[in-house]
Amino acid sequence: MTDDDRRGWLTAIAARLRQAKHAGTGLVVSCSALKRAYRDLLRSAGDVAARFVYLAGDRALIAERLASRRGHFMPSSLLDSQLAILEAPSPDENAWVCDIRETPDAIVADLMRRAA
Repeated sequence: MTDDDRRGWLTAIAARLRQAKHAGTGLVVSCSALKRAYRDLLRSAGDVAARFVYLAGDRALIAERLASRRGHFMPSSLLDSQLAILEAPSPDENAWVCDIRETPDAIVADLMRRAA
């Protein structure tokens, strides 16, 4: 996929973020905003205060987890291309960085503490 292919999808997510902000409701969106430009679009067209969670981990662990899941839309063969375009959030983006070596429950608990 190209950036042009992703633009409509990102714009639709930004619209939903904007709707939630205007309604005063919380919203959690899961997407692979791999590039700064994608995150910038979500903030500028959606919600400037959007908070991003960066699930940081090494390729080997990600590959292991991809290999063990079934029925997911993203094949493990796309891992290298995803990592090739990944731009980790810069410090000025104030992303919450989580180590994927932790359990999902521990990561969620940490995020809930940060959000409080």
